[in-house]
Amino acid sequence: MPAPQNDARRAALVKGASRAKIKALVNLGGCTGCEVCIAVCPVPNCIENFGDDPSNWGVYVNYDICIGCMLCAKDCPWDTIRMVPTASVASHQTSLDSQPNHEHVVFSQPELVPEDIRGFMAKPPFQDPAAAPLFQKQNPQVPNIMGPK
Repeated sequence: MPAPQNDARRAALVKGASRAKIKALVNLGGCTGCEVCIAVCPVPNCIENFGDDPSNWGVYVNYDICIGCMLCAKDCPWDTIRMVPTASVASHQTSLDSQPNHEHVVFSQPELVPEDIRGFMAKPPFQDPAAAPLFQKQNPQVPNIMGPK
């Protein structure tokens, strides 16, 4: 379980995250909101969910404190998290800014996430050539809620 977060710890995490060469990108098209990634992440509040209702399940990664440890990508039972070069998401606040399309319900209901991260609404779909092929191998169907990959 990660240590509780206070202002000093958050500042240290931000400093460490600024040196990370990779960041976690969650593809909301396949995310079921199972929260395994939240459980394994050593950084408190790095990965957060935005829905208890199955129609809006999903998680997002806060890039300012993501240290690029790859635990979330390794343990995701649905294979919906990939690590991308930090430079490709440098202008993004969260993984919501980095979505390849805007089909998930969070784009039509931004009130599901805190107001201070809703900048993703003004951004077009993420079309970085380095990140595009990362999800090509993924099963295009939303995974069955009762069984992992």
